[in-house]
Amino acid sequence: YMRYSLRVIALISAASAFSLGPPPCHFRQRKSSALCAPSRRFGRGSVVRYVAVAPAIQTTFQSSGVQKVLELAVVAGAGAALRDNLDAKSLTALLLNALVPAVIISSLSTLKFSAEMGLVFLSGVTLALIQLASGELASRFVIPMGKDNKASNTLRRTAALQLGTMAPALSVFSFTREFVGESFAGLAALADVPTKLYTLLLIPYYLRFRGSKRTDVRSDVLDEANAKNASWVKRLSGVFSDPFNLAISGGLLLAAFGRPVSTLGFLGSAIGGLAQAQTAILFLLIGLKLKFGGDSPKLCLRLLLARHGFCSLAVSAFLALLMGKAGSEVRLAAVLSSHAACSIIAFGQMSKVSDSGIGGYETDLAFDIVALSFPFTVMLNTVACLVGNTYVDFLPFVGAAFLAMSALLGR
Repeated sequence: YMRYSLRVIALISAASAFSLGPPPCHFRQRKSSALCAPSRRFGRGSVVRYVAVAPAIQTTFQSSGVQKVLELAVVAGAGAALRDNLDAKSLTALLLNALVPAVIISSLSTLKFSAEMGLVFLSGVTLALIQLASGELASRFVIPMGKDNKASNTLRRTAALQLGTMAPALSVFSFTREFVGESFAGLAALADVPTKLYTLLLIPYYLRFRGSKRTDVRSDVLDEANAKNASWVKRLSGVFSDPFNLAISGGLLLAAFGRPVSTLGFLGSAIGGLAQAQTAILFLLIGLKLKFGGDSPKLCLRLLLARHGFCSLAVSAFLALLMGKAGSEVRLAAVLSSHAACSIIAFGQMSKVSDSGIGGYETDLAFDIVALSFPFTVMLNTVACLVGNTYVDFLPFVGAAFLAMSALLGR
């Protein structure tokens, strides 16, 4: 892994250096310079194609979206190279107990609602419902009911709940800002509010509702949990000592007073620094834990293909029925938002519920889905941005192709 990861990092570094292009030609009279003009040994058509394609490739490579992809690939490669030196369990605890709560309180503290943005908010509600339905359909489309119905139900339940979440802040907003416009990135953030509310406030109850009591938990652990629940004082103190609950309540309180985290001085800077570190630690952990052997990567790929297939079909119908007269930028921004990766916060909520004695979830599968969804979404949004309106127009065919690929991989 060390040798392979270092090769990947070296190739990306070389490509990045090459993408900077040739040095500027200060002496325009040197027409024969290979750096200033294409060689004469090529035909006229080759020169025209070179002049037309090379700047587009260079511009695309240097765009913030593609550069972000390469940045995260380097971090994941470093994680793969350090598998013998870093403890994935400790990094997971750091992510869930410190970094993800910092992201929660930072995002919730900036929430603002207004009557003018009600339509955008309702569009976000529709998109959240589409993702929930797509996750359920994808889990049933990919995972059949085998001889062990309990194991199949566990996989289906885990996949459906994880696939039904979105994390557009990392996988969508940079593309929207770069290829559509900065104002549309703000609208995409507002449309993400319903998903945030679902992921942060509602999904813990939904996980408990759909889960089951675990039979593999020791009786002394259950007795201790029941003893804690018997006293409402201890139960209340436990709620407020939980990092997720503290982050949610603190973020909503700051939003109510109109005080984003950035206005809290050194405290806000500390929280913001932890929130920014979440991305690097997440992809370092992905490099540590993501494995390409066995059946899990193939299963996750099939689930993601099915999820995006069903979602693309639903979003194309939404665009045709309710946004037929909308501009091309609005339609492209909506499609990019529907491509959002799965939420690491939802994985944290699932891990927390599973540790509390609720069964019926396979957290390793949930993490693998999150790990694979980020590069998959980034690749998909890169293609969508490069193709533009043509991709939006052919979205139903894209969805059907994803479903067909998911089915073919299952044979």
